[in-house]
Amino acid sequence: MSDDRDGVPVSVAWILLATLAAALFLTNLMRQPDPSTSIDFPTTANDLDVVTVVDAIDVQGLEASTDVAVSGWFQQALPVPCPFPEQPVVDLLNGNCTIDMTWLMAEPESILRIDRNGMSGSSPSSPAIHPAFDGPNTGWARPLPDVGEASPTPVVFIGHFNDARAEGCAPEAQQLCRERFVVTVVAWADGVDSP
Repeated sequence: MSDDRDGVPVSVAWILLATLAAALFLTNLMRQPDPSTSIDFPTTANDLDVVTVVDAIDVQGLEASTDVAVSGWFQQALPVPCPFPEQPVVDLLNGNCTIDMTWLMAEPESILRIDRNGMSGSSPSSPAIHPAFDGPNTGWARPLPDVGEASPTPVVFIGHFNDARAEGCAPEAQQLCRERFVVTVVAWADGVDSP
């Protein structure tokens, strides 16, 4: 009888260990990068070396207005009404509240969700910057879903920080205006050159 009693705890222990091993395997599998987000960004664009969003944030801190080519994941803003901004306003830099909800992110995060009850969004957890488009449109971007999570678009933008027009922003908003990444060229989007 002592063998039966000793056998039961050992069998239960083996079942628990097998269950734990299976759970760890599945958890690790779920953490693997999604192959659909594994993108080979171009290394150059318009004779500029392409840098990451993290590198672009370093450039932003230099307070120069030199053009830089930046690769990352673009997420357009949800279509929301904006309150009238306080004057003075520089339309490109602070005239539209959706600039604060538009992102160029280091990682392909899903930060927007649309469901039957409405829309919700969050800030990226990875490094990110706010692009403002001086000329190019965003018709090439992956569309927002009718329902579900939005999928950001892999891109390479050419532009600059510290736009001279930031001087026209209200004094308390000038630093924010200087931090905008003013996009002048969409060099590559979702695998297409100059979309």
